[in-house]
Amino acid sequence: MRKLALAGAMALALFGSGCANVQNAWNVLTEAQVSPQVVLVAANTFDALEATATNYLRLPKCTGTNGPVCRSAEATAKLIPAIRAGRVARNNLEQFLTDHPGSLGPQGLYDSMQASITTLQTVLTQYNVH
Repeated sequence: MRKLALAGAMALALFGSGCANVQNAWNVLTEAQVSPQVVLVAANTFDALEATATNYLRLPKCTGTNGPVCRSAEATAKLIPAIRAGRVARNNLEQFLTDHPGSLGPQGLYDSMQASITTLQTVLTQYNVH
């Protein structure tokens, strides 16, 4: 949906500069793809970070009296949405590659998974989770 809105905005911005520019902008937005190998590496990276984050989320909530081994409410609030978004993107990319063997995957899903990876890495580093 966001891709279509961006395409519409670009089309309006480029309307005065001719059809060729509008068509080129549309092609860039709709045809951006990534290789299956890049998707596999990103999916494996996400899986590893997801496992670490999930283990962290299994710790008891920090109450101030339960010692140094507990999970922060702030970290939890950042990790859960990143895990959920990453799972959706990973699952959709893997399904796409299963349905279209040897094809390139959609860039938007890959970017979404990469955003989740970045968030997970940042939060896990910030809260010293290994």
